[in-house]
Amino acid sequence: MSENNDSNQKHTVIDAKKAIFEKIFNENQELREKSYELSRTLANFEQLAQEREEQHKRFELLEENILQSSGNLINVLDNLSRIMAREFEIPYVSITLLESRQEEFDDGITVLPDQEPDTPYPSLNFISENDYLELFPYHRPLVTRQLEAFLEKFFELGEDDPAIASAAFIPLLCRGQAIGILNMASPDPEKFIPGTATDAVESLGRKLAIVIENSILTARLQKLLRTDQLTGLFNRRTLDEILPIEFARAQRYDQPLTLVMIDLDDFKTINDTYGHPAGDLVLQETGRLIRENLRRHDIGLRYGGDEFTLILPSTDYQQGLKVIDKLTRIAAETEIALDPESGIRISLSAGLATCPDERISDVEELKKAADDNLYKIKSQKKSG
Repeated sequence: MSENNDSNQKHTVIDAKKAIFEKIFNENQELREKSYELSRTLANFEQLAQEREEQHKRFELLEENILQSSGNLINVLDNLSRIMAREFEIPYVSITLLESRQEEFDDGITVLPDQEPDTPYPSLNFISENDYLELFPYHRPLVTRQLEAFLEKFFELGEDDPAIASAAFIPLLCRGQAIGILNMASPDPEKFIPGTATDAVESLGRKLAIVIENSILTARLQKLLRTDQLTGLFNRRTLDEILPIEFARAQRYDQPLTLVMIDLDDFKTINDTYGHPAGDLVLQETGRLIRENLRRHDIGLRYGGDEFTLILPSTDYQQGLKVIDKLTRIAAETEIALDPESGIRISLSAGLATCPDERISDVEELKKAADDNLYKIKSQKKSG
């Protein structure tokens, strides 16, 4: 009986030691697992922090590149799209401007008259202020994996392009005012994750807004310097810039180019008789007639004083004569009221020169030929 009690006590001690051992083992195992999970979590945090730091560095380089961008908005957007695709694997990038900025945008891409594109630029679009405020009432970024049809229109996808799986829309704010949206999208659903931090792209948006605003202001200033304020036509400076371009283009593509020189008849008499304000009215009306009666790719300029110039690409001699006849007729039919009882009509003379012409080898000879023809026309009028 005593031996059985001793045996039971030994088993009890062994079982207790085993239980303690198992408890300590399990606790150690649990601690090891937690330590491993913690180490792995820390490693993930470290990796995420490193990736985030590298991403911030790339964004800083992108911001620096964007801030150094020069030229018009098309160049800025081209530069942005290339960097986004190369550095961040974001294939779809576009900019949406508020409709109230569209006129300024047109100035921003039309520094010279031949730079206006025939079709809208695919990565630039516009949104009404009401639609913008519905999407961004607090001017905060919108990150989504479920792209509504309205938002999908911000991107120009081809038939063979992969579908968008995630996207981010960043308001472009300049001096606290919205000017548009930076749109980015990817076929990768993990590229833009709702709820993640957007401080890097918001910083990019602020820098980009400044660049866009500066591009617009610079382009408007350049256009102002190239525009005659009285008539609204381009000035002589623009003639010296654009005519060599059109001349070279006509030669390259074997297309005709006509240059028209216009002079108002008896303009000095109008100034002497009615005063210079009346003369200014005649110049303004002539500018309006030229703007409204040329084709889209034709260019009207005020050469100086009462002289005007027309650059007519892809226009031969006979077509140039038709343009002159049309302007002369419309001008003669236009009466400028000086007061309720009197008015004056516009009378003009025009000469032209067309290349190709074996006598014309450069821009200066083209200008001289058109000027000589104008002088001939005016002499015929006086003698007739």
